[in-house]
Amino acid sequence: MEKLDILLIEDVMIIAKEIKATLEKEEYAQVTIALGPDEARSFFDSHVYDLIISDINLNAGIDGIDLVQELCMGRKVPVVYLTAYTDESTVSKAEGSLPFAYLLKPYNTNQLKLTINLAMFNAKKESQNVLYNEKNAKRLESLTSREKEILFSLASGKMSKEVADILNIAPATVEKHKQNIKEKLSLTTLGELINFAMSTKTISMD
Repeated sequence: MEKLDILLIEDVMIIAKEIKATLEKEEYAQVTIALGPDEARSFFDSHVYDLIISDINLNAGIDGIDLVQELCMGRKVPVVYLTAYTDESTVSKAEGSLPFAYLLKPYNTNQLKLTINLAMFNAKKESQNVLYNEKNAKRLESLTSREKEILFSLASGKMSKEVADILNIAPATVEKHKQNIKEKLSLTTLGELINFAMSTKTISMD
């Protein structure tokens, strides 16, 4: 695994140094320690990090969740939260900020590394999904409005007869549109068409 560049936001120096030493051992990661919000803002503004690890309770005027959300407003970076708190309000707030992983204290070295690996895997997967959707959205531009209607109907699991009834057109017309869609999108089989249709579920029809 390539060495990670990590911003660690932790207000307790002894804990921060322990995490840094753990992650820099065997060149697993390069860790920059921010002991509070001001340092975190300064480091984040001047450097591009692969990952943020932040304690939730920073004993400052802002908690780790709000600080990370502030930092990532203009530049999204994968986040792992560290906390000893398991109360519903803390967990709910953390989950609401959509972290890539969440680790409860106390934890051991293996748990920390596994959590970081999971966060990076999820971040990579999300990035790939975004690129895939952007690519598919571009391909959709070649379709007519009617063809898009049919494609999105197929994505919702409807059969050709159902699509024909909903759009008030003949089943043969639906089949003709499906053939046109396959040709425009360079698809050869019905299975490929269905798979593409399913992949467009999160893309707007407009």
